[in-house]
Amino acid sequence: MEAFPIPSDTYKLGFIGAGKMAESIARGVVGSGLLPPSRICTSHSNPIRVDAFESFGVTVLPRNDDVVEDSDVVIFSVKPQVVKKVVSQLKPLLSKKKLLVSVAAGTKLKDLELILEEPMQPVSTAFAFQNSVDE
Repeated sequence: MEAFPIPSDTYKLGFIGAGKMAESIARGVVGSGLLPPSRICTSHSNPIRVDAFESFGVTVLPRNDDVVEDSDVVIFSVKPQVVKKVVSQLKPLLSKKKLLVSVAAGTKLKDLELILEEPMQPVSTAFAFQNSVDE
């Protein structure tokens, strides 16, 4: 599979799942200066989660589809019991031009690859694990 380069000076980061794990990662990315908040997005309907992300400048979009369409790097940060459903719903929007990262607890890279390969255009996937979340 041919990988497509993601330009480091313009790429956009999107979070599928706007919980505390995603918030912690996004705050770290912004706080470290890796990306400005204007290049990060997520989606959520809960006003508390919307406020949490908007408080440091992250764009909150109306739908997960919008996040995938607007992002070069997509981080799946959803509860383990909904990973398959969420990834399956977004599968038509995923392509090898997107880098997919999962921080979903208990989800193996192989699980994501199985969901994405039936039938699907090739995608780039990565797995990440974070031990703790700052409160």
